Amino acid sequence: MILIIGGAEQGKLQYAQLTYPDRTVYQCELATPAIDLDAGIINSLHLAVLAMMRADIDPLAYFTEELPRLQDKVIICDDISSGVVPIDKEMRLWRDQLGHLLGLLSTQAEQVIRLFVGIPSRIK
Repeated sequence: MILIIGGAEQGKLQYAQLTYPDRTVYQCELATPAIDLDAGIINSLHLAVLAMMRADIDPLAYFTEELPRLQDKVIICDDISSGVVPIDKEMRLWRDQLGHLLGLLSTQAEQVIRLFVGIPSRIK
């Protein structure tokens, strides 16, 4: 697994598509917690996590169970852990849940890449 993280609009998807051009992209959406685990690149994981929480699905439990299917994937996720802690309870829980999930995925990933202003830095 390759985990690509960074702030919003930092070029994560473009980097993944240039680096892994033969992989199909699945775009996660807030409207559905479903994820196509057959896609080679899973983009915007942070949106799927919030959709799962709203559907009463535990994201950490779901992804722990699906870890074997994620081993050959490129997973792209916005890092929402920086900045001011949200006042809104749902947003705080989302931030916490996503942080726990990224911790799990990073331990399983072969590579973790952070993009900042379009520049990739390999952190694992």
